[in-house]
Amino acid sequence: MSTKRGRLLKRNYFFAGLILLIGFGGLLGYDLYFKPYVLSQTVVKIKVDGGSFLPKNHELTAENLYLDSVQTKDIPAGVVRSLEQVEGKITNVNLTDGSILTESLVDVSELEPQQDEGIFPIPKDAIYAINGSLRSRDKVDIYLVEGDSPAKERRGYSPAAAASSPVTVPGGGNASGASSLLEAEVPPEVPARKVFLSGVTVNYVRTEDNNDVLDSENGNNNNRFTSTGKVATPELKLKKSDGELLGAYLEQGKKLWIVRVE
Repeated sequence: MSTKRGRLLKRNYFFAGLILLIGFGGLLGYDLYFKPYVLSQTVVKIKVDGGSFLPKNHELTAENLYLDSVQTKDIPAGVVRSLEQVEGKITNVNLTDGSILTESLVDVSELEPQQDEGIFPIPKDAIYAINGSLRSRDKVDIYLVEGDSPAKERRGYSPAAAASSPVTVPGGGNASGASSLLEAEVPPEVPARKVFLSGVTVNYVRTEDNNDVLDSENGNNNNRFTSTGKVATPELKLKKSDGELLGAYLEQGKKLWIVRVE
């Protein structure tokens, strides 16, 4: 009887020890592998010495950044995951030590204007043509197109009057009809159109009621198959000198052909 009881005790001790080992092993596996590698992801954080903060418009360097593992449930939307993505970029807000970097906190797409730049709104009546698929952060090329020049209007210029005015044809004499015939048979040579400004960043795309144009109410998420409104006025990031030159051309009556290239 005592031998049988001893065997039962040994078996119970064995199972108790086995359960204890499995429990400790499970805890170690959860803390050392499952939690850091399965339930967590690597993100970029801010490092500031002395418990201070990085001010807005600060250019991030390698000394300001480090990688850390954070539980998936604590990771915000638009998180930055690589140091190369933000090194050399400008901060949009003040950042404290240990802050998880997101695309909204850092000018990842370089939308914020520098000292010699500005965000120039393009009036609707100055646009010759524009892509309906245009969105914020796109790149565009800008072509200049002849429009109705205020200077021509002040001088009383009109295409109809120019077409009806007499012109000299070979053999002498004036013949507006001959001019029209020649123009119809031999169209004037059109010079090759050149890009006025290339690779311009689009900061915002507005509708007529000043709302952002997005793919849907949930953001730009369907590759531009739909939109939340009609593109009316883009806002472009330009160097101030380019913006002033563009304004001078608009004053002359030029119109802008805005073409999405990226």
